[in-house]
Amino acid sequence: MKAMRAIRARGVAVTAHSWNQWRSGVAGQWRRVSPHVHVARHIMRERWRSLWLRAHPAQAIAEALVAQTLALVWGILVVPEQFAPRERVVYAGPIILIVFISGVASLLWAAFRMRRARVWWHGLLINIVSATVLAVVPTIILTLLLQSLLSSTSRANVRLLETSQSPIAFLITRFTIAWIVVLSLAFLFVRVGISQLIWWNQLRRRSLVWALTNAHLLVVVLGAGVFCTFIVLANVYVSHSIEPQILPILVVFSILTVIAVLVVLPPSALFSYIFARRTTRRLRTLATATNVLREGDYSVRVPVEGADEVAQLQENFNAMAVDLASAVDDLKVERDTVSQLLEARRELVASVSHELRTPVSTLRSYLESSIANWSKTDAPPASLRHDLDIMERETRRLQTLIEDLFTLARAEVSKLDLRCVPTDVGEEVRRIVETVAPVAWQSGRVEVVAEVAPHLPLALVDGIRLNQVLQNLLHNGIRHTPPGGIVAISAAADGEHIILQVRDTGDGIASDDLPHIWKRFYRSDSARMQSASGSGLGLALVKELTEAMGGSVAIESTVGEGSCFTITVPRATTSGTPMHASPGTSSTRHVKPATQPAPKAPTLAKTGRHSTMLT
Repeated sequence: MKAMRAIRARGVAVTAHSWNQWRSGVAGQWRRVSPHVHVARHIMRERWRSLWLRAHPAQAIAEALVAQTLALVWGILVVPEQFAPRERVVYAGPIILIVFISGVASLLWAAFRMRRARVWWHGLLINIVSATVLAVVPTIILTLLLQSLLSSTSRANVRLLETSQSPIAFLITRFTIAWIVVLSLAFLFVRVGISQLIWWNQLRRRSLVWALTNAHLLVVVLGAGVFCTFIVLANVYVSHSIEPQILPILVVFSILTVIAVLVVLPPSALFSYIFARRTTRRLRTLATATNVLREGDYSVRVPVEGADEVAQLQENFNAMAVDLASAVDDLKVERDTVSQLLEARRELVASVSHELRTPVSTLRSYLESSIANWSKTDAPPASLRHDLDIMERETRRLQTLIEDLFTLARAEVSKLDLRCVPTDVGEEVRRIVETVAPVAWQSGRVEVVAEVAPHLPLALVDGIRLNQVLQNLLHNGIRHTPPGGIVAISAAADGEHIILQVRDTGDGIASDDLPHIWKRFYRSDSARMQSASGSGLGLALVKELTEAMGGSVAIESTVGEGSCFTITVPRATTSGTPMHASPGTSSTRHVKPATQPAPKAPTLAKTGRHSTMLT
């Protein structure tokens, strides 16, 4: 038993493996063949579409006449020879049926193959001529074929099913005009029906109301077609033959179908309008909003009505409009930011090139002069000491410029290391004033004083960077304060912050320059004319370093009275963190680029010459 089970299990496994291999092979073959199948289906679909309403009128008429002529020749000359070659009996019933089927088929073929004219009266003329040709030519061919057949058949062998008249009188004389008129009108009716069908198809595609009406009418037409087919098949089953009474059955049911469509159309359209009015109104509103959105108005919204599929579409549209508006706003901000960055980059390259060119040119000129004077004699020139002093000064200036640029560059890429620890800002201010005050008085007769509030709390800052900020502001004030002026630096506590202010009695900054003083290498026109003016990086560096330490900087300036720079830094607690920071905040961090805009400078009522306070 175990051996049998093992054999059976092995057989099942082999069968499953073979099935999987066969399925994988078929799937692989289909993956390789499927692109070609899709291409073939597309080509066949295009070929099928090219058959209808694309042919020239002459080509469509020729195709219909050739097909009908072949059918008539086969039905009148070949069929009697095959079924009764010796008796040569002519039955009128089959001949009439063949004439009817071939005429209707050729008429429909020509009607559906012939292309539509662009001008309505051209189309009407072409349809009338085509209907006449399709009705007259087959009748003439039928007459010639019947005459040829009856001329070789005895009178006694001509048998009719429901009449005692002769075949010539029955098929040619009596019904020729009626047959021509019926075929002509039928062709015109089919062509008009095709035009109306195309118009109706476009109408139902454009409106939901007419789409519902089309569905109702389609039910009526399909029901009439099924009922007509049932009647015809029942007649064939009862009579055991296909007789000419099929024609009146088809005609009657066609007329009844048209009447039913005309009767059903008004109430169906009214019902569809009442039923779909609310839905179409909401869809029309949504379509209008879509057009407005496409034109660029992203603030458009549609009211959400109900909870059906249209309401879900309205909600999705509103959500999409919100997302698009947000995306467009973000793109505009990014575009403006990129434009500003590109402009700043161009200005930075131009300014750096200009600022570096000046000390480098000075160094080169003095070096060349010293070398030229030294080469004339073996002893060094008398002006060598003076030249070396100038070169040292320019070298220091160049080194300071490069260090400032390096600091700003590291601050932008978040790689500037800051060690923010509790620092006695008051002591830092006193030390800076003690260092700078003698030099300021000797060089420009400018007095530098310190105002430190008693019992000043500690601030959470980087002492080295704070010293650099205050030094820049002090040197900036001293440089642009006339002799006899005062530059004061004060420190006081204000809630959770420490406020540092650097005030001077200089000429102040013009209101037109205040929005630009924090930009790199920005200097006013009057500052550019001064040889002692700085490079334009001092205030930019002050702002970057202050914001990197979690503080802010602002300025108030009045032309003719002086300027006041206010620096706000966070106050430290006993744990070494800012009072407003969370307990887990570290005091050592990498600087991040400032994301908040610079403090807006107050607008001054008075105007004057351009500022001389810009570094």
